[in-house]
Amino acid sequence: MNLYDEDTMKKAAFIVFEGGEKVGKTTQLQLLKTYLEEQGHAVVLTHEPGGGDPDIRKKLLDKKGILTPEEELDMFCRDRTLHVENIIKPALEKDAIVLCDRFEPSTIAYQGHGRGMDIAHIREKSKQARQNIWPDLILLLDADPNIVLSREEATSRFDAEKIEFHQKVRQGFLAQAAEDPARWRVIDATRSMEEVRQEIKKHIDSLLTI
Repeated sequence: MNLYDEDTMKKAAFIVFEGGEKVGKTTQLQLLKTYLEEQGHAVVLTHEPGGGDPDIRKKLLDKKGILTPEEELDMFCRDRTLHVENIIKPALEKDAIVLCDRFEPSTIAYQGHGRGMDIAHIREKSKQARQNIWPDLILLLDADPNIVLSREEATSRFDAEKIEFHQKVRQGFLAQAAEDPARWRVIDATRSMEEVRQEIKKHIDSLLTI
């Protein structure tokens, strides 16, 4: 969803950060939020899961929790419905830039490629949840799980999965990026924080000056 207000000459945008575990999304989202606010933009920073219902996030990430893939999908989509209705859509309608840590592409990568669920089924359920909202730009912070997951212990159910699962998730993200190169940007997340920040800034500046 891309809105433009001719009176204020400010452009709303929905920008999603994607990637596997421990690739630095949280840090880069905060840096980008600061940069955009310095440029005079209204910015809403949000995330999935939990952007719609924090309790759903707790259940999905609990290392002791046991959920089937279909239960995971149901919870992600229920959270996404609330997230879009209460946070994302209202912010775009107010001409804000929405920065979101994960959206539908993560569900396809994790539940589809990682868990082996039918991707068409995932897309259909998520399509209903997101209500025609789709990112203007998707920034994929890409890194080999063998590198980034060895840095620290698992903190969630997904962190704790075997390395083969995370490799499938990575390939799921890269496959989606290859399907829609006009919207996706693949960024090497193994570089320094500043190098990654500068590349993200370049892509954002390009989007907002179209």
